[in-house]
Amino acid sequence: MHVTAIVLAAGLSRRMGEQKLLLPIDGVPMIQHTLDLIGSLPFSKRILVTVPEVAEAVQTEAEIVFNPTPELGQSLSVRLGVLAAPESGSLLFFTGDQPLLDAPTIYAILAADDGESIVHPIDADGQPKSPTLFAPRFREALLALQGDAGGRQIRQQFPEACREVRIENAAALLDVDTSAEYEKIKKVRERR
Repeated sequence: MHVTAIVLAAGLSRRMGEQKLLLPIDGVPMIQHTLDLIGSLPFSKRILVTVPEVAEAVQTEAEIVFNPTPELGQSLSVRLGVLAAPESGSLLFFTGDQPLLDAPTIYAILAADDGESIVHPIDADGQPKSPTLFAPRFREALLALQGDAGGRQIRQQFPEACREVRIENAAALLDVDTSAEYEKIKKVRERR
């Protein structure tokens, strides 16, 4: 499989008010769940784009790329991840705030990769979610991103290239932006 996993983990967590990726889920930093997941899957390369505070708190075999100016927005992290990835193969972008993400969800996305498309999961309401896979032909568009823009902007630019994957396990797509969402995810984990 020639797919690079890129974890974007240099955000400032403005809505949360603290570094959310380090909040504990099952006794480890939230982002560790994503890193463990990508470490267990057959990606050709794994990249973590982050800041020192997060890098020091996790264990990973992924190549660590530091974003020196996260305040410039998500686009810089995207570009740094793309530049660290091989020029061939698809790119699967993860956020670090989906601790319930699971292997079946990732395999469903990978199965829809035709080498030409943008593949992303959708929730029960049809809303696009992360992680998002980009075929190699979108490399230049990703490198051209500016400001606090990520994959959504590329999806909007190339709607005809988007392939949606409906995920049955709705919890796998939950992400954390607020304290209430963090508490919800902790409760879902406790019930498992």
